[in-house]
Amino acid sequence: MSSVHPSLDPAAEALALKFAGERARIVPLAGDASGKRFFRVRGRQRSAVLMINPEPLVASSPLLTNHRILEAIRAPVPRILAKNDAAGLVLYQDFGDLTLQRRLAPARGRGRRSGSHQLGVWRRDYRQACDLIVLLQTQGARAMREDDFAARNALDRERFLFELDHFHRHFILGLRGLQLSEADEALLRVFYADLADACDALPRVYCHRDFMSRNLMLTRGRLGLIDYQDARMGPYTYDPASLLRDSSLPLEEGFVEEMVEYLAGRLGHGSEEFRLDFDTVGLERNIKELGTFGYLATERGMKVYLEFVPRAAGSVRRTMRRYPRYDRIYSVFDRILPPETA
Repeated sequence: MSSVHPSLDPAAEALALKFAGERARIVPLAGDASGKRFFRVRGRQRSAVLMINPEPLVASSPLLTNHRILEAIRAPVPRILAKNDAAGLVLYQDFGDLTLQRRLAPARGRGRRSGSHQLGVWRRDYRQACDLIVLLQTQGARAMREDDFAARNALDRERFLFELDHFHRHFILGLRGLQLSEADEALLRVFYADLADACDALPRVYCHRDFMSRNLMLTRGRLGLIDYQDARMGPYTYDPASLLRDSSLPLEEGFVEEMVEYLAGRLGHGSEEFRLDFDTVGLERNIKELGTFGYLATERGMKVYLEFVPRAAGSVRRTMRRYPRYDRIYSVFDRILPPETA
């Protein structure tokens, strides 16, 4: 006898039971911040993940076209086992529950003896993640078709300005509840435009867009890539910044430096130029994160994301301190961001 979750509609239940049989067990999984829902479907000898998209799927859907691109370049994405386009249903290969975030976060703070071993684990996993970025950048555009979502959409000036304004509305005004002076408002608007221009000027490659630890799954000792539906063209340091300026993990600066050097070498860029472009995009990315956290907490009631605010804010401060050109705007951000902790 099957165990079916009561929230499943008949189409989703039918797809799950066709895959797993009448004795299927269907249980909900934690989703992301989008409107998608996820369930694990277990049969007698196999399991899969059922994704319920809020809208029907068409051939040009970002989810389907990006899956085709990633499969074509042999990126480790879950296979599509079955789908119902009209109902917005996709049944995926099950990569399990172990994200890179979950694997590494509990290990921090252990004794000295385990520390060197753990650093080796971090280094191995992150080098593998960096190698995936290299694969996407060097092969992704070749597998893209002119009418694909990724070919028609980019992380460009307009998008960056939208994200920075999102931060302004949902972090500064929303979460922090601050009233800005006219002078501070003017400085921020000039800064947003300059940062968007700087990011937009960088060479574009195929980007996952959310290449962070919670979208990298550990399966059979290898990394698998999920949540790729928003992949598009964007700055060549965008995925590196997503990975190495990920506010959900306590990445030490020395480790970040090591991985930045590794990526620069793999991609054939000079270290100094790559580091500058990495910091530029990383700054935009962390500010964008703060806007997302503010929005999720104030508009969606998802306050769990607030635990990542201090780390993202710390990254913004460190990057601004590194470059004299941010001296003037730093004083504004220092008032906007939560106080630094010891």
